[in-house]
Amino acid sequence: MIRSRPVVIDGRFIGVAVTQEGSWRFIATDPAARGAEGPLFASLPGLQQRVHAALIESRLPAMRRAG
Repeated sequence: MIRSRPVVIDGRFIGVAVTQEGSWRFIATDPAARGAEGPLFASLPGLQQRVHAALIESRLPAMRRAG
């Protein structure tokens, strides 16, 4: 059976966590969280930490490349 859970960070609906092969996969509904899509996570807390990090990364200014 497929299970799903809403992912809400700081009161903001960011996406959905769904089970896949005994792990969790994140599907973003908010473009700022797309950086967390792709990998499988062993636990929901690990998934939520990665989603939170992706949100922080999306707010950072783009880094200039040297050269």
